[in-house]
Amino acid sequence: MLALLAYVLALSVYLAFGPQAIDSWLPQDWIASDRIRFFVTLGKKLLVFVVLPLVIFGLAWRYSVRDFGFQKAGLSELCRTHLPVVLVGSGVVMGFNYFLGGAAAPVREGKFSGGQLLIGLPLCFIWLTIEAGLVEEFFFRAFLQTRLSAWFRSEITGVVLMALIFGLAHAPGFIFRHPGTVEGLGASPTALDAITYSIATLAVSGVFLGVIWVRTRNLFALILIHAAGDLFPNFSDFVKTWAL
Repeated sequence: MLALLAYVLALSVYLAFGPQAIDSWLPQDWIASDRIRFFVTLGKKLLVFVVLPLVIFGLAWRYSVRDFGFQKAGLSELCRTHLPVVLVGSGVVMGFNYFLGGAAAPVREGKFSGGQLLIGLPLCFIWLTIEAGLVEEFFFRAFLQTRLSAWFRSEITGVVLMALIFGLAHAPGFIFRHPGTVEGLGASPTALDAITYSIATLAVSGVFLGVIWVRTRNLFALILIHAAGDLFPNFSDFVKTWAL
């Protein structure tokens, strides 16, 4: 548990300063290219949220990939008992974002052609299953929430703590990487604004996903639901970047 807390603290520092520091060492034409930056960002996320936890905690405590949620049973259950969970969960988050989210306004207002929607939505969804679904659901639910619940001997405590951590983990991005682009946050958010906003908005989705993890223990189901929830908010940037 001490090692886990130490990793979370180190990750917090990285989220605040690390991505910008890494970008400063990379070739500037990589950073200037939206397409290359897509893969650079993915590489950084996979490293700190997936690869390092697997290596560090897998070697030190002899966890297998099955202990981190990568189980064949999870894949088989996607076509059986967990399919309704995925369909309903994905439908709920997509419906909420479509009808109530400002990021889906271009889709609602018909600013994309039929071809862009037909090609772009599936491609964007596939991308998000890795960039958002795998990265965040592995780390926050399969890895961290599971161990917090075991430590405190309470699934409820694990869900609540993880929801708070999940929200707070997004605060640095609101301050440093997306100022002025987040709906309802303003052009120059303070640290307090970003923290309050992240807890009030993303912690809710953290509870939603955390409860599904408790009930299913299916990492693959969570990956699909998370990707569905991020689809409309990320679709416009995806289309622009890849000129679809």
